[in-house]
Amino acid sequence: MAKVFEDEFTDIQSGMVSLAVEALETADMTVDRIYIYAFGTEHEGFFNLFFVKDGKLLHNNDVGVSEEIIDQVLDLGIDDTFKLLEVCKKYGRQAPCQYKLVYDCRTGHFDGEYSYDDLSDSLYGSSGALEDWEKEIAASLSGAKDE
Repeated sequence: MAKVFEDEFTDIQSGMVSLAVEALETADMTVDRIYIYAFGTEHEGFFNLFFVKDGKLLHNNDVGVSEEIIDQVLDLGIDDTFKLLEVCKKYGRQAPCQYKLVYDCRTGHFDGEYSYDDLSDSLYGSSGALEDWEKEIAASLSGAKDE
């Protein structure tokens, strides 16, 4: 059976999650959730990730994964972001510019939020969007502890 748009689109996102899981395995690290932020346009790609373990937000340098492996993950993630654009173009679909992907390592549940806002020309940029998302998750973690 031939693959359809949804299959190809989901496969690439699953690959992004697999990259993160494999990187964590190199450091024998487990986390509760993986958060992936990707931004892509025809001319720009950005990819980064952060994690939650035991109610604490962790960045790449907090999980014991070597800098070399993290660099590889980020580079491959950018490649995958461009692949998402190619798949959308192949099927005549508008490609999101921003991807917020969440993988729950305990349950295997995957969720994605997509935005079509192109931040390429804004001073805010993709790194600003990532920082805002991290703050949002950190605040939700703090709120969960207070309850």
